[in-house]
Amino acid sequence: MLDFLQKNTFSIVYTFFLGLMPIFASSSISYWLIMHEQEVQHFKILQWVLVYVASCFSMAFALTPTTFIALLSGYFLAWNAFAPIAISYWVASYLGFKVAKLIDGGRFLNKLSEKPKVKQVLDNLQKDEFKIILLARLSPVLPFAVTNVLFSFSGTKLKNFLTAGFIGMLPRTILSIWLGTQAQEIRKLIEHPSQGSGIQFFVFGLILVSMLGLGYFIKKAF
Repeated sequence: MLDFLQKNTFSIVYTFFLGLMPIFASSSISYWLIMHEQEVQHFKILQWVLVYVASCFSMAFALTPTTFIALLSGYFLAWNAFAPIAISYWVASYLGFKVAKLIDGGRFLNKLSEKPKVKQVLDNLQKDEFKIILLARLSPVLPFAVTNVLFSFSGTKLKNFLTAGFIGMLPRTILSIWLGTQAQEIRKLIEHPSQGSGIQFFVFGLILVSMLGLGYFIKKAF
């Protein structure tokens, strides 16, 4: 175990970093948006293009949560935000996946595969990787950037990762944009992003389906 940690220290630290960063970055952005809401309301097309280019990198490297970007997009752009959000998610997924692969270089998977039982479990999981990726993306509580890294480290096929990930993100993306369109004030949207029992029930449903599905496939792999 110690040998595994020593050889994968940077990969593990990078993963924890991606899990913590959204909390700090989104707080700073929220404060700035509350203070400059009127300016953002008058952004031109070129400015929004730059915003979404920046969001590709910020989501890929855990500076901003994906739900946070979708909520704000819905607030400022309504349903016009759907296409740029979808493209940004896809690009962010690709960036996060590729950068993680460059950082790790296959060491994480190779080290795990040294143990025959672990290798067998990983091989079994890869048979259902499309469904597993879809279920992981469905849950609003699994960090976007962290799952990018974990799927990259585990040797997931890029095509399956991008396709299943995009499909899995759709329900919560549509919900977040809709919530943004319903908000009257940006402060209330940021402080209370999911008010209403119906919305909370839907979010809980997504989490439940994701957890039960992932649990089933993990149990099946073992």
